[in-house]
Amino acid sequence: MARFDLAWPLAGACAAVLSALVLGAWAAARGMPVWMPLNATTHALHGPAAASTTALDLSHTGLGAAIHVASCFFWAAVAIWLVRRVPRGGAGLAWLAGLATAAMAGLVDYGLMPARLRPGWELVLPPLGVATGLAALGVGLSLGMIAAGAIGRRLPGTAAGRDRYPSAPRPAEPPLSAVERLRHPAPHVLDQRQQRVDPAGAVTEDPNRHGSGDKQPGDPTHDERPDR
Repeated sequence: MARFDLAWPLAGACAAVLSALVLGAWAAARGMPVWMPLNATTHALHGPAAASTTALDLSHTGLGAAIHVASCFFWAAVAIWLVRRVPRGGAGLAWLAGLATAAMAGLVDYGLMPARLRPGWELVLPPLGVATGLAALGVGLSLGMIAAGAIGRRLPGTAAGRDRYPSAPRPAEPPLSAVERLRHPAPHVLDQRQQRVDPAGAVTEDPNRHGSGDKQPGDPTHDERPDR
């Protein structure tokens, strides 16, 4: 799992954008402006009249968008918290956490919250549209966390899970002594011990060059032990 400071903004942004697009598509399919679900979100402040406001303005659309984005970032933090409870996990865990968080959001918003504090999508969309918007929220959370994990693995000097399981610093290796420096020359320096002093064979004589090719010098027929 990527770092929280990387996964949280990506998951929150993906959830906010994707759910807003799906909600807007539902509103457009019903012949309403695409920003109507955002306007309806401000019913907590403006009352039920917000659900019938078609104007694109800051008091309704801008405020509704701000509430929507803040809510998505809140649920993104919940999803990442769920993911980080599990020691290991990949894309499957991200999908599970994102969709489970969306289900939790639906339960809290439409099961526990009073009607005045609900998202307001139900005022302009059918139940299927609300469910689709929640599903888009979960998909956005999952995609954001998966993208954060992929980006985190490509960052220089980072690795998956390093923020959760930091590795102990490696102790500094002692400097090589003069003898070790001779034994381990640099990559561009030839090890003198691996070279023949007389590569042409002009001075040295190979004792195995002549004879039967045995490794030991001498005549094996005369040096053979009598008891063999």
